[in-house]
Amino acid sequence: MTIMDFTVEEINLIAIYKSDSKEKTIYRLHDMYEFMEDEMQIIATSSARKLSAMTDAEFALSKFIPADDDWGDLSE
Repeated sequence: MTIMDFTVEEINLIAIYKSDSKEKTIYRLHDMYEFMEDEMQIIATSSARKLSAMTDAEFALSKFIPADDDWGDLSE
């Protein structure tokens, strides 16, 4: 699983709830699930499923940068 396997919406949501580990990020997504609208719940579920399929090493190397971040620092 690579960052390319995530949709823009999933990347944006993960960027909001990202923590220092894959497991904590998934936990945070699940923790906020009940406060999300239906469409966001679908995105959160898909995001958590894809994160679960990643190895910890893949997660550590992945940069989840929100789409509206003006492209961030492209040198990374």
